[in-house]
Amino acid sequence: PDHEACGGCDLAELKLEAQHAAKQRLVQVAFRADAPPKLIPSPRPTAHRARIQLSLADGKAGYHQHRSHELVTFETCAVARPEIQERIPALRSLLSAGSDGLDRVEIRSNGDRVVFNFRSSGSVSRELRERLEGLGDVALDGRVLHGNPSLLLKVAGLELRASPLAFYQVNLEGNQALVDHVLTLMKRLQPERLLGLYAGMGNLELPIAATGVPVIAVEREGQSMVDLDHNAKAAGLDALVTSVTKPVERFDTHTVPADVILLDPPRAGAAGVLERAVQLRPRGIVYVSCHAPSAARDLKAVLAAGYRITDMTCFDLFPDTHHVETVVALERG
Repeated sequence: PDHEACGGCDLAELKLEAQHAAKQRLVQVAFRADAPPKLIPSPRPTAHRARIQLSLADGKAGYHQHRSHELVTFETCAVARPEIQERIPALRSLLSAGSDGLDRVEIRSNGDRVVFNFRSSGSVSRELRERLEGLGDVALDGRVLHGNPSLLLKVAGLELRASPLAFYQVNLEGNQALVDHVLTLMKRLQPERLLGLYAGMGNLELPIAATGVPVIAVEREGQSMVDLDHNAKAAGLDALVTSVTKPVERFDTHTVPADVILLDPPRAGAAGVLERAVQLRPRGIVYVSCHAPSAARDLKAVLAAGYRITDMTCFDLFPDTHHVETVVALERG
């Protein structure tokens, strides 16, 4: 099978139940928990990825072999959504005439439209740019090359714009389950003011603001922050959402009165951030993590400050791989 060559789907040989058990065990060990956490399966057990990133070389597109620079081409990618799979032959055909100056491409979908964001590694000829335009909605290095390479994502009744460089969860249906769960946690915590760190384009913060909670959303400069402001305004939530453009690691949490903190950091986690944040003595903290060992490391400071874990739930957003999304809620006392 193709997954054996590229090495990306390292659990593909296991049945789903065994995959789930392995992920629960991974999180249990990371947090030294007494029992495996609850796991919510992916609504789509296969063909779930709404974003795939392919490397380009010598007119070919493929994945890099695990721990290798060797490019692995494939006939089908079982984890990519059908609408993405349908566009790959046109991409291959276009690149077969040459791909000089291009390094990789991310193919992105909102479940309906498919867009392309190419990354350059040098100068890209006018002839190649014109060929790329034939794919429809295309960006080059995050800038519009042709059509409209931004997507509108439906999240908790809102429409959120994701520009070509903005992050969004690869599993659209799984993300909805994740957002619903975070909203349930917020209903229990009843924040008077929420501090959202690593807010991105507002995937979690804006649905919370839509319930009437004032939100301070912190995200570094870039397309995600531009999208966050756009999305808040488009949803009529700009009076409830205050955005702060700054890397979270350099943001002084003491400048913001907030009684609940939500953070959704990248895989490396939020080293040092929570040590400062707990000095605010928030009533509750909700940590969304795609890498349980990073989250367990970061939350040591919170547990040492007298907080206890009140909910730990995993979401299988990445079937066939060892990756798992974990949401940990902590409350003071």
